[in-house]
Amino acid sequence: GDASTTCTVEVYERELLVLQGLEDLDIQEDQNAVFVCEVSVEDIPGEWYKNGQRIQPTSTVKIRQEGKKHFLLMCNVHAEDSGEVKFVARNVESAAYLDVEELPMNIVKPLQDKAALEKSRVILDCTVSNPRCSIRWYKGCNVILPSERFEISSEGCYRKLIIQQVALEDEGTYSVQVGEYTCSAKLTVEAQSVLMLRELRDVDVVAPDDACFECEVSDLVLRSPVWSLNGEPLQSGPRVRLEKTGTVHRLTLRQTGPDMSGE
Repeated sequence: GDASTTCTVEVYERELLVLQGLEDLDIQEDQNAVFVCEVSVEDIPGEWYKNGQRIQPTSTVKIRQEGKKHFLLMCNVHAEDSGEVKFVARNVESAAYLDVEELPMNIVKPLQDKAALEKSRVILDCTVSNPRCSIRWYKGCNVILPSERFEISSEGCYRKLIIQQVALEDEGTYSVQVGEYTCSAKLTVEAQSVLMLRELRDVDVVAPDDACFECEVSDLVLRSPVWSLNGEPLQSGPRVRLEKTGTVHRLTLRQTGPDMSGE
């Protein structure tokens, strides 16, 4: 007759164990952090976490597996990368702590004294120890903020202050502050020589007509020129008008009278 038999096959998943757990790591900023976890079974998928958040591969974070070993590489770590790193596979896990020490904040190469010709471009520069250093620029006791003439630039550890069209009033002591550290340098500005192209001419008027004087110089003058009458400086007012158009300077005396006669 017909004969038959049956059996039950039960497949048990191999127990997974951690053979080599993660180890705590203390490193400085800009170094690479490497974590290795070895399990008892090959080609088991796993996941990495930092502070409870799953880690995804990026240009600076690499995840790799070789047989039983799982690797996590974090390149050029920062202080904010500190925290708990965990590897999880099936029902096993291993955790360690990453402590990233912040690089010291100080000035490696200080400012140097500079001398410049009026209206030229001046660069004051220094080098700091950490590319993430936050610095402040000062002229005397006043903080320098970016403007049309003042440009503040940062390239890695290199810091510079660029002054466009430097003026005589820009002369003085400049300093940078990095945390507790400061350094300073003196900027000296040499005035450009200005030639008189068209001099003043004598003017005769009948009171109370206006008297207009005009002269022209060889270059733009940033500082306002000083006009005087009989040795006394003149200020803008109802009877005195001071004008400047490029290199041409004008003085207009209004409502003239005998008291305005002179040089």
